[in-house]
Amino acid sequence: MDLDLTRTVTKLSDGRELIYYDETPGQDRSAADERDLPTVSTTSELRRDPLTGEVTAVAGHRQDRTFLPAADQCPLDPSRPGHLSEIPAADYDVAVFENRFPSLAGDTGRCEVVVFSAEHAASFGALPGRRPPVSEAWRPCGVCVIKRPSSRASGRTACTVPNQQTG
Repeated sequence: MDLDLTRTVTKLSDGRELIYYDETPGQDRSAADERDLPTVSTTSELRRDPLTGEVTAVAGHRQDRTFLPAADQCPLDPSRPGHLSEIPAADYDVAVFENRFPSLAGDTGRCEVVVFSAEHAASFGALPGRRPPVSEAWRPCGVCVIKRPSSRASGRTACTVPNQQTG
C-alpha cells in the first residue's frame, strides 16, 4: 500500500529524530523544538538469565520517564504557548520520534513513539480513515528489522511503540 504521503525528517533539541507523515503536501514543518533538553543518555543492556537462557532488557534510566501526565501536559500533544511537547508543530497528521526513555538504544536497538493524531482524546479505532497513514509510518521499522536478520536472531529488534494520548 503506497500512499502519497509527505515524509519530513527533523531533529528535536536533544538530537533525537522526529519524522512527520503528512497527507497534505506543503505542510510547514520548520517549527523548532524550543525545550532545553539534555542529550539522551541510556544505560540499557541485554542480560541473559543463566538458568532459563531468557534475554531481558534492563533499562534503569527509564525510572525517570514521564508517567501518566495530566491531560494538559501530555508530551504527545502538539506544542502550544505555555506547553512545549515532543512535537513542536502546532498540528500534524502522524508523527514518529525516538523515545526519550528507550528500553533499547544504540547497538541494541531503537525505540520510537508513533503518534497517530494531534487530538488528545483520539483513539485508533475511531480513526478508520487514518489507519493507512499510520501503517505507512510503521512500515520503515518493520523493513529495518527484516533487513537486519542478525538482530532477529539475537533477540535485538527495532522497537516501535504505538501510543494513544489518553489521560
